[in-house]
Amino acid sequence: MRGNGQESFRAACEAGMEGIVGKKADSAYSGARNGDWIKLKCDQRQEFVIGGYTLTDRKTSGVSSLLLGVYTDGELVYAGRAGTGLSEADMKELAGKFADLQRMEPPFQLAPKPRPKEKITWLEPELVAEIKFAEWTAENLLRQASFKGLRRDKNPRDIKKENADDDKADEEIQPQSAAQETVRVMETNTNGIIIEGIKISNPDKVIFADSEITKGDVIRYYAQVAERMLPYVSRRILSIVRCPKGISQTCFYKKHPGPGSKEIVTIPIATGGGEMEDYFYIENTSGLIAEAQMGTLEFHTWGSRVDELEKPDLMVFDLDPDEGIDLSRVRQGARDVKNILAELSLNSYLKTSGGKGYHVVVPLKPAVAWDGFHNFARRVAEVMEQKWPDRYTSNVRKAKRTNKIFIDWIRNGRGATSIAPYSLRARKGAGVSMPIAWAELDLVAPDGVNMAEALRRIGGNDPWQDFFRNNQQLK
Repeated sequence: MRGNGQESFRAACEAGMEGIVGKKADSAYSGARNGDWIKLKCDQRQEFVIGGYTLTDRKTSGVSSLLLGVYTDGELVYAGRAGTGLSEADMKELAGKFADLQRMEPPFQLAPKPRPKEKITWLEPELVAEIKFAEWTAENLLRQASFKGLRRDKNPRDIKKENADDDKADEEIQPQSAAQETVRVMETNTNGIIIEGIKISNPDKVIFADSEITKGDVIRYYAQVAERMLPYVSRRILSIVRCPKGISQTCFYKKHPGPGSKEIVTIPIATGGGEMEDYFYIENTSGLIAEAQMGTLEFHTWGSRVDELEKPDLMVFDLDPDEGIDLSRVRQGARDVKNILAELSLNSYLKTSGGKGYHVVVPLKPAVAWDGFHNFARRVAEVMEQKWPDRYTSNVRKAKRTNKIFIDWIRNGRGATSIAPYSLRARKGAGVSMPIAWAELDLVAPDGVNMAEALRRIGGNDPWQDFFRNNQQLK
């Protein structure tokens, strides 16, 4: 086949093939590696937490392989090892970082055993690596994993297993004709229901067993909150959490489009290493519903819109308290962030996280690039740490958080994401990351708004109604 190389390559990868062979049009196969014939392999990439490293008896120093993991239900689960891709410069950098992170016990829920003639050094799970790999094995381990670099903009606790095959699930999306869409937002069907022109399969499937919330309930929720939610989600790069069999079964994290994805827009974006990768976003209610039909519960967004991808306009500070910290201290932390920002003439807004802390959100005009944006967020967290060293830390390392609140500023880097306003959380109770008024801070707990309460609230006044009318910007 002459031409259409990118289309052929994408089709091969989506069909589950290993890749394609490309050649110069006028070249004959010689068997020599001269660049006339090349293999293009369908590798996958994602981030993993480094939980240790090995050193074989053939080396006296350095790193033989990295031991990698992902978080599942709050536990670090071993995912395999990466033993290639490590240059001398990489090993030197890693050795310096590993020196302060060594620990006696493995951080993994079930730790791998050392192979013959190798030593394992366990590490605090505080570094994130970008890994290229061929596939997941049947044992949920990586095959042909290769180190591509550290990701300093990622919070290790956010690293979950991504799934490239999830769009092949039995959930079926069938967009209806425009005429059908305009009849009613929702109508019954012999095989299920239709919402925003999307046929919903298995609407009675239980997603949140503790609350007896079904898939149909989840999709109706997103249909009802769409008007409030879309201004914060539309045309922003998404990372999503899918739980197609409910939160009691395996959920997975996804940031790249896959075969079968509907009602999304795919966009190629340059990675930190200069390579192009496909990401995706949605534009309307149909996109929101289509994702929910595929089992998506959580929507996480970039801090910029695709129209100004390199100029972020949404800054988020996530208050992450150490275990056992009283809620009154977390509330005071939110007030302190608000006051620091006010001293800088910046208005901020409050929402629940659906978890342990609050999120303080700052709307901005897209004026500065990611580096300046990221550095500004870091400096705000550092000011809080310096002003109240017994209360707050800007250090992501868990060992530095004892009896303190981590002011998570890392979410403000290029490629990092934060949970979207009005998004459900894939946790017991069907919590929502809900916008609330500052006057409600002492009345609403971080996990105090569930799906039913969120629906009740959107019938009232919008506490963020002037969010997009701010004209503030960084310089």
